[in-house]
Amino acid sequence: MRRIFSLLLLLSTFVLFAQEIPCPPLKVPQSFAGSYGELRRDHFHTGLDWRVGGVIGDTIYAIKSGYISRLSVSTGGYGNAVYISHPDGTLSVYGHMHDFVPAYAALVEEEQYATESFEVSLQFEQGQLPVKQGEAIGRVGNTGFSVAPHLHMEVRDLVTQTPLNYLARGYYKVVDDIPPVFQRLFLFGYCDTLGFPLRYPLQSSNYPQSLSGTTIRLPHKSYLGIDAIDRQNGTTGKLAVTEYLVLFDKDTLFRFEIGEIHPRQGRYLPAMCELSVGGADVIKTLVEPNNLLSEYIDASGDGLLVLNDYEEHDLTLRVSDEHANSSTLSFKVRRDDSLPGSLSAISEALEEEKEIQRVPMLWYMPHVFRDEGVSYTLPALSLYDSGWFPYEKVAEADSSLNILSPVWRLGDPSLPLHRSGELYLECSLPDSLHSKACLAYFQDGMLSYAGGRWDGSGVRGRVGFGTWCVTTDTVAPMISFWERKGNILRAGDQIFIYLKDDFSGIKDYRVEIDGQWHLSMLKRGRITLRLDPKRVSRGTKHTIVVKAEDNCGNISTLSREFYY
Repeated sequence: MRRIFSLLLLLSTFVLFAQEIPCPPLKVPQSFAGSYGELRRDHFHTGLDWRVGGVIGDTIYAIKSGYISRLSVSTGGYGNAVYISHPDGTLSVYGHMHDFVPAYAALVEEEQYATESFEVSLQFEQGQLPVKQGEAIGRVGNTGFSVAPHLHMEVRDLVTQTPLNYLARGYYKVVDDIPPVFQRLFLFGYCDTLGFPLRYPLQSSNYPQSLSGTTIRLPHKSYLGIDAIDRQNGTTGKLAVTEYLVLFDKDTLFRFEIGEIHPRQGRYLPAMCELSVGGADVIKTLVEPNNLLSEYIDASGDGLLVLNDYEEHDLTLRVSDEHANSSTLSFKVRRDDSLPGSLSAISEALEEEKEIQRVPMLWYMPHVFRDEGVSYTLPALSLYDSGWFPYEKVAEADSSLNILSPVWRLGDPSLPLHRSGELYLECSLPDSLHSKACLAYFQDGMLSYAGGRWDGSGVRGRVGFGTWCVTTDTVAPMISFWERKGNILRAGDQIFIYLKDDFSGIKDYRVEIDGQWHLSMLKRGRITLRLDPKRVSRGTKHTIVVKAEDNCGNISTLSREFYY
C-alpha cells in the first residue's frame, strides 16, 4: 500500500510540475535587448535577452521546478551558465551569469581546482540538485560572449533540442504596439542563361518608404533583399522580425516565417542572407537549392521575380512581429530590357573580366582546385547554390613583409559557405619555423591570423573564400600586471593581469601562486584573479607566476612578488 501511495504521489507531483506556468527569471520590468529569431552572423538567436539596465547583480530565478542537469563555465559562449531539466520535457538555460548561488559555486570551484582549468562542465542526474520554481540560482552578469550585462534565457525541447519561443507562446507579456521598420531595400538582377547563376546589384535604398507609389524598372529576372528590424515599447533593442512576406500582384512570391528553429537548421541562415551587401541583416527572396530552411519558406519560382511581359505589376512587402504588428511597403515594377542583365550585357561584362580566371562549382559536388603550390578543397554541400570559383595569384612571396608563400585569391568572399574548405599552401621554411607557420588572410595590405599548421612542405588549414598566404608568428605574448613602481596593485582581493599578443592570439594561460595553480578568469585581454584566503595565507609575501601561450606556440612567463 505504501509503495502504491508513493507512486501516486510521484505521479501527482509530475502532473503538478507539468502544469506549471513559467515565471519570469528576473524581478525587474520585462524588457528585451534581444528576441527569438534575430539574425546573427551564422545562426538565429534562439532565446530572450532580458535587459537589466546595464548593471550586474540582479538575482536570477528558476522559471519552473526541476533539477540542475548542468553547470557550465567557459570563456566564450554563455560564460557561466545553468541548465535546468523540467518534468514537462523542457530544458531552461540561463547564460552570461555573473556567478552561481553558493552551493553551486562550491561544486564548480571544486571541479576547477581538481582539473586546474577555468573552463568546466558538470553534469547531474535527477535527484542530485532539485530546484523549485522561483528559487534563486545565481546573478545576472556579463560573462562569455557578451558585450553588456544581461540574461540570455532560452527553453529547449528535451527530445528534439529545438529552442522554444516563450514570448510568442504568450508566457511573458510585454507592451508592444510598435510595428517593424524597413531599414534598407535591395534589388538584384539574376541570370542563369549561361548555365550558372549570375547575380548583380541593381538598386538600393536606405529609406525604402521613399519607393512607395513609384515604378521601378527591372530586368527579366530579379530578387529582393530586405533589411528590417522590430521595435518594442520601452527598449531601444533591435529585435527580430518574425515574418517576411512579398506579394506579386497579390500572389505570394516569398514568405518566410521564423517559427521555432532547431540550431542545426538555423546554421543555414547564411543561405537566407545577401552577404554581398554586408552582414547578416538582409533577408533575400531567392531560395537556393541547398537551403535547408526551405520548409519554413513559401516561395513561387524559388523567390525570383520574373517579368514575362512589359506591363506594370504590383509588388507589396510586409514585415510582422510576434504580436501581429506589421509594416507594409508597396510599389510597381515594370520590365526594362535595356538594364544591365540582358545576355549581351552580361557577356560583355564577362569579356571585360576575362583576365580573372574562374572555374564552375556545383553545390552538390566536392570542388577541388589545384595549381602550382596551392590546393583548395570544398566538401559536397558546402555551397548553397552552384557558381563560379575565381582564382588568381595576387603576389609572390615577400620575406620583407613576412609573406612566405605566393598570395592567392580563392573564391568570392561575398559568397556564403556552409562548410569551410581545406587550403594547402606550399612554402620553403627552415625547420625551426615550422611550428610558427600559419595561414593569414590578406586584405588592404594587412595580414590577419587564419589558423593552420605545418604539414609536410607547407601549411594546411580550413578557411573560407578570400585572399590567403603563409606567414609566421615568432613573437611571444606580452604579460603585464596592474602595478606601480614594481609593486602589484590590488582592488580589494583582486589582482589584474594584462595579456596582449600581436598576431595569432592567446591560446592558453596559467596563473600560479607559490607554485600552485590559482583560479582566474580571462576576458578581453585581462585576467582577473581573486585571492582566496583559504588558499593564500594572509600576512606574508607570495610569488605569482603567469604563463601565456599564443596560437603559434610562443610562450611568455612573468613572475612577481606581492604581500597579502
